[in-house]
Amino acid sequence: MKKQAGMTLIGWVLVLGIIAFFATLAMRLIPMYQEYYGVLQIMDGMKTELKNNRMGKNETLLMLYKRFDTGYIFSVKEDNIEISRGKNNVQVTKIAIDYEVRKPFIAQIDLIGHFQTEIDVEQEK
Repeated sequence: MKKQAGMTLIGWVLVLGIIAFFATLAMRLIPMYQEYYGVLQIMDGMKTELKNNRMGKNETLLMLYKRFDTGYIFSVKEDNIEISRGKNNVQVTKIAIDYEVRKPFIAQIDLIGHFQTEIDVEQEK
């Protein structure tokens, strides 16, 4: 008789445990990064919008919030956004976003993502 070859029940449990671990990790990380890439797209759109229009800080912030609402961006709060303007011969608007996302992973272990991006827009007077 030939010897049987294959995985035992314990082997299958270990393989399924490893697959479940990485599947859980992916289910927590992928939405975090999708939201970040949504923020990057919104910032690129803001760059072209600010080049063509002269808007104040409040108008810029309102437009940013509207774009976050339509883009389903919920992790960026008001405290995470910094808008500054410089006045020289060239008017510069700088938008910086720096935020952190925490997602529960297993028991008391959280996954933390720290994201930051900024744009500088120059407008001739």
